[in-house]
Amino acid sequence: MASVNVVAVEQGEQDGNGVEEIVDVVSEDMIVEDAEVETDEISLKVKWGNVLIPIEINEGSTISELKMRLWSLTEVLPARQKLIGLSKKSASSLNDDTLLKSLGMKQEQKIMLVGSLESDIQSVMNISASELASDVFDDLDVDYSDSKALQETLHKANLKKLERRIEQIDIRIMNPFRNGKRLLVLDLDYTLFDCKSAASSVSELARPGLHEFLSSVYPFYDIAIWSQTSWRWLEAKITSLGMIFHPNYKLAFTLDATSMFSVSVQKNNERTTHSVKALEIIWRKFPDRFDSRNTIHIDDLGRNFALNPQSGLKISAFKNAPITRASDRELYLLKDYLVMIASRESDFSRLRHKDWKFYVSTYISDFRASSLQQHSTSTSDPQLEPPQ
Repeated sequence: MASVNVVAVEQGEQDGNGVEEIVDVVSEDMIVEDAEVETDEISLKVKWGNVLIPIEINEGSTISELKMRLWSLTEVLPARQKLIGLSKKSASSLNDDTLLKSLGMKQEQKIMLVGSLESDIQSVMNISASELASDVFDDLDVDYSDSKALQETLHKANLKKLERRIEQIDIRIMNPFRNGKRLLVLDLDYTLFDCKSAASSVSELARPGLHEFLSSVYPFYDIAIWSQTSWRWLEAKITSLGMIFHPNYKLAFTLDATSMFSVSVQKNNERTTHSVKALEIIWRKFPDRFDSRNTIHIDDLGRNFALNPQSGLKISAFKNAPITRASDRELYLLKDYLVMIASRESDFSRLRHKDWKFYVSTYISDFRASSLQQHSTSTSDPQLEPPQ
């Protein structure tokens, strides 16, 4: 007869610290093969936007159970949750049934929760222009690309602000960087998404070709979203647009308005004050990976890259989506440019991004011919053609 595993547990005396000891007693004629499953709890600190949530959970719990706990604390549905920093293991090797104790987590370990409330996601469709005004600045633009003297003056005058932001900002990585990839920093509102027009669904406000564009450039670039809105609306928008869990591309990280700072400049006898997205914040955080030679910033407002205009590419704003989406082809052309320079150029800082459409028209035929030759045995064309 097979032996039966039995573990008897008795309550022991209190130790010197007043803590009761648990004593395992096993009778001599019993064979003990397995101990009882431990029920130790692990303390975690979950960063959700600007909120830090302390949580204690049994380490024998699954990722699914952790998500359920977070749902009760944040009201973010488990299906909307992306947890970052659980383990050094590949994200593809984890699933909702993975036990927390198998991840080698430490006490007080910090993880990040990306996800939005259903009410916020619904609100993306219902935000009024007046509500947006507090989150999205005016679209009066300033061009710094042709004035090196102005660029140098602006940079020197704002060094302290830049250093302060570099110290304050903690860039949380959503998906690991990949070796050898360039960095693509994308604005959100009016670059990828019409944030003011009315529509029956968020997908109708996405710029035409959005997911095809991101899928096509992803093999060449790590992708970051830098929005001039608060983290709450940023996450709600990229969740609604289906950008967090898309199967063909991943976002490396996101930055919101708190990573920006204001600059003031005298130009054409007028003093202008506006916020900027200083790429040097990213470059200083990851000095061995990104710099001006392999980074490009896409925005509908040129003033946003005032401190690094050589790395900026301004595209047309996507507004009035119900009407303009039928003719808007900006992302299709931009995809060609980004894929071409990633394949042809070793140093982005030597390019004049202002002439990007001329670059595409000049080299696209040769590039496609070369690509066709290289991928002649492939069943899929790597080039994304705009619909007719």
